[in-house]
Formats: sequence, structure tokens, C-alpha cells
Amino acid sequence: MPGDFTIRTTTERDWEQVRALRIENATDDPISYGATLEYTLAMTEDDWRLRARRGEGTETTSVVAVDRTGRWIGMMSGQVGDAYGNDPVLTGVYVTPSSRGRANGVADALLDHVVGWAAGHGERLRLEVYEQAVPAGRFYERRGFRASGRSRDFRLLGQGRDAPSLRLVELVRTVT
Repeated sequence: MPGDFTIRTTTERDWEQVRALRIENATDDPISYGATLEYTLAMTEDDWRLRARRGEGTETTSVVAVDRTGRWIGMMSGQVGDAYGNDPVLTGVYVTPSSRGRANGVADALLDHVVGWAAGHGERLRLEVYEQAVPAGRFYERRGFRASGRSRDFRLLGQGRDAPSLRLVELVRTVT
């Protein structure tokens, strides 16, 4: 049933659930997580606590969708600025396979929260998406994102230099 979930920010106490969802993410789609499963499994408790704490930050956010059974079914994060500018940046997007799709509303609800957070930190929200991630690209386009013209090559964390690179495309939308 659409909307049969809640959205909330993460706290450091959530580190084990963050870890479990990100391991699922790295197993299901390592490109969307940005790291290999092996790299993800090797991360320390401190690494996971840091990620969970992002929901408590002033320059970061981390939101999770939780279904009525308590299962985490999606997550998105944001940060103010990166190497390419000071605008807020959407990162760490993942929705479990069974909760994907417009009818479920999980991705829309998570993004609504991040857009609201971003509006307090800048005029635009940026993200990078794998150029071959067609469903993700369609979702972002429907939500007002447009290509900025910037793209870059990327290798997953945990991959060697001989691994083929992926092409990430930057998308941007206004939030004010």
C-alpha cells in the first residue's frame, strides 16, 4: 500500500540498520552505493556510526523509510558541498527492490525530505547518476533535475585501477 511507511532522520544509534541496508544496497546494486560488496563488508563500526550520525548533522542529512513492520526500505543522504561546488548534494540513494516504483512512493517521499533540507542550505540540489541507470534518470527528470553538462569517470571504492570506469552524469534542480 503506498505511503505505508514513515520517513525519519537517522541517528548514531541506527548504525547497525544503516550497515544492513547498505550491505543490501552493495549486494543489489554496487554502482548506486559506490562501493564493492567486499569494501562495504570491511567497513568498521566507526565507519557505520559516522554514516548513521549524518542524520544529526547541520551540514548533512540522512533519511530512512521504515515500513510498518520496522524494516528499512529506503535511504537517501545529503551533504553541503563537495569537490565540485558548495551546493547541497544528494548522495546514498537506495530503495529496496520490493519498494521501488512510483506507486510505492518511497523514493518520492525520501527525496521530498532531502529537497526540504537542501532548501535551507542553498538554491540548488545536485547529484551524480550512473549514465546507464535509466530508471533512476527518469525518476530524477520527473522530479525536476536536468543535466548540468558535467560528467566524470568513476571507479567503485574497492576496485583496482585496472577495473573499467563508470560514467557519472551530474544532474541539478532548484530547491528555492
